[in-house]
Amino acid sequence: QWYQRRVRVGTIANNEYLVFFTRSHENIYTNKYFVCDNLIKCVDYSQVCDLVDNCGDGSDENACTNHFRCNSSGRLIPKTKKCDGLYDCFDMSDECNDECSREILEGSFLKVISLVIGGLAVLANLLIMMKNISTLKRCTSSVALINKSLITLISVGDFLVGCYLLTIAMFDTAVFKKGYCRAQVEWMTSFQCSTIGVLSTIGSQISLFAMAGLSTVRLHG
Repeated sequence: QWYQRRVRVGTIANNEYLVFFTRSHENIYTNKYFVCDNLIKCVDYSQVCDLVDNCGDGSDENACTNHFRCNSSGRLIPKTKKCDGLYDCFDMSDECNDECSREILEGSFLKVISLVIGGLAVLANLLIMMKNISTLKRCTSSVALINKSLITLISVGDFLVGCYLLTIAMFDTAVFKKGYCRAQVEWMTSFQCSTIGVLSTIGSQISLFAMAGLSTVRLHG
């Protein structure tokens, strides 16, 4: 580099290191050059840790803590872009890693609660539906028949919501495990995800409609 040669006032070298002493415009003697590991090129220290491979061998960026290196491409991105919810690396390694990887259900507590509540909702409402359906023919009045039918509908809606919770929890714990982050887009656009989403919506609407109808019937006797 022409500027470096022009202001260099001394050089110290041996088999382990190479140091250039230079004179700045204020006649202050400094060592402001970083020696690349390839021993072919020197760069100004202002170019060290600037997210650009100025040396050609990456040595001016290797020891830096202000960046994240993408796994597959080796591309450098600012550390602030890691775990920010946006994919800056083509291999998604800035978001899909041990520090910020996504899951359908975050945390073991939520997974367990979803499995337990979903399982109990499916089992309990299935038993209620079977019991109510078997007793519909024994209703002696239209009011009793309507009440029993609406209660059965509430059980159907809660059963569908329970199926949704149980399915989501099983997909998260048994199918995806720690790999959901990379499969997130594929999962959210899949037929399975759409189906259980529709079931959850239908179940919620059925329960809401049935509870509103049951309240109306009981309010008017």
